[in-house]
Amino acid sequence: MVCDTRIEVTLGKVPSLNQFYSSKHWIVRKKAKDKFVAEVLEQLAGYDQFKFSSLVVNLEHNYGYDNDNCIMAIKFALDGLRKHGGVQDDTARFVTKVSIYRNSEIEKNTGRVIFFGECLWY
Repeated sequence: MVCDTRIEVTLGKVPSLNQFYSSKHWIVRKKAKDKFVAEVLEQLAGYDQFKFSSLVVNLEHNYGYDNDNCIMAIKFALDGLRKHGGVQDDTARFVTKVSIYRNSEIEKNTGRVIFFGECLWY
């Protein structure tokens, strides 16, 4: 069945873009990515099998970073979604829009990634 779907995952404090790319060694970046992708996969495991044909990604966060420094939360979440099989790829063909905004009402050092789009459920 194809329908508009909203799927949400929550991440703890991810490294800022500046922190992530200034890490001393690539293995530090790989460990961070693996940790957050695993968090996303664990949350997505609670859903029936699905696949977005296209989607919009929103990050609602209460990190201490500027909005542009929070992009790693979206990157990790999309990598997890792709690994889960929930989207074929994270290219512009499938991910049509990305937005980031601060929400001081959610728990500090938390990011809520919301995937919204046309989805096929198996």
